[in-house]
Amino acid sequence: LASFSRDQTLTVYDYQNLGKNRWKALHFIARGVYLNRGRPYCLQDISQGAELHFCADGPHLPQSLRQQPCLTLRVTDVDNTAKGALLTQSGETLHRLSEEEIHDRNALKEIQGTVHDGPRGRAVRTLINLRRDLKNLDLKADSIQQKEHFRRPLMELLCLTPQDFEAVWRIVSRRAFGRVNTADVMRAVTREMGENRKAIFLKEAGKITKTVSYAEFEDYYEGLSIEIPDDEEYINNMRATWSI
Repeated sequence: LASFSRDQTLTVYDYQNLGKNRWKALHFIARGVYLNRGRPYCLQDISQGAELHFCADGPHLPQSLRQQPCLTLRVTDVDNTAKGALLTQSGETLHRLSEEEIHDRNALKEIQGTVHDGPRGRAVRTLINLRRDLKNLDLKADSIQQKEHFRRPLMELLCLTPQDFEAVWRIVSRRAFGRVNTADVMRAVTREMGENRKAIFLKEAGKITKTVSYAEFEDYYEGLSIEIPDDEEYINNMRATWSI
């Protein structure tokens, strides 16, 4: 936060615990290109649960990430005391959401509620099947072809109405600079698990082997999160399974 507030630079660090804590800076994002729908990101945009979207065509990105439509970073935790002090020092003006942003958030929230209520009892299988159907889509297809590729699995497996699908596509494609990937769509329609659940999930994710992909692991536990509404029960389930 201090670095971003001072000179508008953002650095992502990779932390690994291999007997002792190790960390290194990842040069993912070129300095000075932090744009959020046409305006520069500001300190207000860095908040718990926020998603920061960046173009994925920069030379600083690994080849695997440059193949994606965009790079999305999710903020999992923020020192709000430090953030408040920096905002006071900088005199940064509070950024308020536009009417369009508010409408988008409300629309997705309503759709996510419908999706969560629909597959109860079969949520894990539904999300795994959805990922399977979407993963082979041609990401290089033009936007019209992409839209039609996504339409059938979303409407059939999640029972989205045509109006809901159009709303999801409009919001996600705009956020992804016109190039949509599977992760963006999955995140938009299913509503990610809460921060407490996510923290335990991430501890578990570090234990998976090469026989299971991160995406498959995530789909399973996102589905389980729909099936188990009580936070304590869900977290205890994960802790018992993985001896956390």
